[in-house]
Amino acid sequence: MNSSSDRAVAHAANLAEDDRRRILDVYGYLRSTSDADAVADVLPPGAPVEMVKAVTRVCTVDHAGCLVFSPDPSGVRDYLREQGLDARGPVPGSVVRDRLAARYGVPEEQVRSGRLDVRVVHARLPDGDQRGLEVLCLAPDDALDAPAVHDERLRQHENHVAVRPTDPGQLEDLRATLSCTGGPLPDGGGYNPAHGEDGATVLRFRAPGRTASGWPRHLEVIAPGRHTDVLLRHLAATGADGGPGEEADRRLLRGLTGAWGTQALRVMAELDIPDHLADRPLTCAELADLTGVDADRLYRLLRALCHPWIGALTPSGDAFALTRLGWRLTRRAPNSMRHLALLYGDLFYQSFTALTDGVRTDTQPFTAVFGQPPFEYLRDHPYQRRVFTRAMAEGAAFFTDVATAVDLSDVRTVADIGGGNGELIAHLCAANPHLECALLERPEVIGAARDNLRAHGQLERCTLLSGSFTDGRDLPAGADVYVVARILHDWDDQTCASILRAVRHAATAASTLLIIERPLPDDPEDPSVSCLWDLNMLVNNVGGRERTREQYGRLLREAGFELVGERPLRLDMAVLIARAA
Repeated sequence: MNSSSDRAVAHAANLAEDDRRRILDVYGYLRSTSDADAVADVLPPGAPVEMVKAVTRVCTVDHAGCLVFSPDPSGVRDYLREQGLDARGPVPGSVVRDRLAARYGVPEEQVRSGRLDVRVVHARLPDGDQRGLEVLCLAPDDALDAPAVHDERLRQHENHVAVRPTDPGQLEDLRATLSCTGGPLPDGGGYNPAHGEDGATVLRFRAPGRTASGWPRHLEVIAPGRHTDVLLRHLAATGADGGPGEEADRRLLRGLTGAWGTQALRVMAELDIPDHLADRPLTCAELADLTGVDADRLYRLLRALCHPWIGALTPSGDAFALTRLGWRLTRRAPNSMRHLALLYGDLFYQSFTALTDGVRTDTQPFTAVFGQPPFEYLRDHPYQRRVFTRAMAEGAAFFTDVATAVDLSDVRTVADIGGGNGELIAHLCAANPHLECALLERPEVIGAARDNLRAHGQLERCTLLSGSFTDGRDLPAGADVYVVARILHDWDDQTCASILRAVRHAATAASTLLIIERPLPDDPEDPSVSCLWDLNMLVNNVGGRERTREQYGRLLREAGFELVGERPLRLDMAVLIARAA
């Protein structure tokens, strides 16, 4: 197609360059992607391989779709024909129209008046390929205001992959397969009378995050004809028009009652129920005797702890037994989380009651609740300080992964700046017998580090230094590797810059810096837990925050480092690798 013809068609269709690109992106995707890869793209990350096979065994990819803003759907059809596609339509897009109306709160009278008019153009690929494009066309001056149009262009909510069962009678089996654990979430659907001779039933699914192409993970299942029973079961899980249904309500209730589960787990730990059950299941009466509480009240707690939303206990005949999750709350578990349960259910539970003030104003929630900033409060309250210190150690289970993630075979010396109780360098020493290590910490923490390193049998290989993170004179000079683990998220940008400049002052041109943090993803819908931890920093820290990789990169550049790599760890943690610029 020559450039003058391209411009003429684009003008007739009133298509923006961005919309032409969207269409061509979908076209290129279909030409280069197999059915199995297309289905895997829109299922949740880590979805069972068997689910992908089950879908592709009974379905073929029907189309991939996108939304463009054009007042001339016929011109869009002509543009697709110029690309060599067999384009048909336009036809009304009532299902998409209703979904847009629900998403942006378009008044019903505007929908009824036809102001939100979605038209759909279908186009089949050339060379006998049965797959095609579905281009949804909406006039930019229609019922959606400018912010809504901007949101659609930015987020591409309507991009999707659609599959068609080879046998429409298998639609219910397919719906059930996709609804299994690890599958996508139901996301509405409907009957589209304009889709084919007999119309089509459309079931829509969504999954968190984005594909490699930057599209949302949206899957549509299209079956010719009316399948009312299947559609109603699907809508019961999501609600008509994609709104909240029973399953969505249950997910919301799970979030709203999360505080109850937090308290149930805290009380479970405080009563030592996990340790009482560590060797064998016990009846409620036996546990009541051991804990000294009323059996009826205890039974209500035990029953709640069995609920799948908590999952710490499971019935065992007339007794109760620990689940694998519940075992993690015992003192003897290798990666016990007992003190995390006590911290999150007590000190941090109370501080979160001031979250509203922390968001509305510059109030620091922890200080507002307890009358002192966090570290001052912990200094003056020994019991809470012990719980906090042990909880932080329990929350560092990923430290065991660092020695595997980072090759230290050619490294002679490691300096851990703000190394806490020494747990990380104890693991590094155990995995690398040739290492000599140094640990810099506050005076009140050095004793805990000495005791822990002695318990690990690594004290003789470690030099313990008392001093300030931000004072270059306190840092050991000339180490091959410097480690700053879970430190930067405690501080504002100015203090982080001071810490990193101090490290750069102590380091040589050949030194490597390892930063261990939980980076924020660029996509707010990413399932990483780091956004929740960022909220925790807002509540329980003064000036601290989680940061994106770009933000860490900027801090490093300002301090004379360059971010050169990254290694993933458990629980969305990562090792960011930097070297002198």
